[in-house]
Amino acid sequence: PADGFSFPMTKNARRAQIVGTGLIGGSIALALRARGWHITGRDIDAKRAERALELGVVDRVGSDAEAELTFVAVPAGALEAEIRKTLRETKGIVTDTGSVKTTVARSIDDPRFIPGHPMAGSEQEGVDGANQEIFDGAVWVLTPTVGSDDFGLRDLQMVLASMGCDVVTMAPERHDALVAIVSHVP
Repeated sequence: PADGFSFPMTKNARRAQIVGTGLIGGSIALALRARGWHITGRDIDAKRAERALELGVVDRVGSDAEAELTFVAVPAGALEAEIRKTLRETKGIVTDTGSVKTTVARSIDDPRFIPGHPMAGSEQEGVDGANQEIFDGAVWVLTPTVGSDDFGLRDLQMVLASMGCDVVTMAPERHDALVAIVSHVP
């Protein structure tokens, strides 16, 4: 039933997929839906994905092979496997929301993968705490590699900026060094 139910898609709507329908994935979905995107979402926990559908966070539960953009918003331990799976199953650009970039950037050599890290969050948890405005004024760091698709990078930058993000691009190693410093300051 999860793949069988969907809301009608607006004609010519851009299509995105969210892998991981928790707080960050749900917030991305809401921000994109508010901008007219059709969103498909999946989660390792089918109940979370169904809850996202029930709340109107996603238009459809399942996978979208035709998604032009996929956000992988899963815990660090599942990140690499989900990115690889998404690259196999889709045709569009794939990005992630993990907080460590160097390892994943070195492990996945695909021009369609552009590592990213939104510097946003909330005290809320799960899809019930999702908020389309969580990214307003937030920094979203992209860490493309030498082989990253330039057109995909530009499109991703524009999509993130449309969500209210201040988009910063840097090397994965630089990102990790800066995050390490900031996380140890307190």
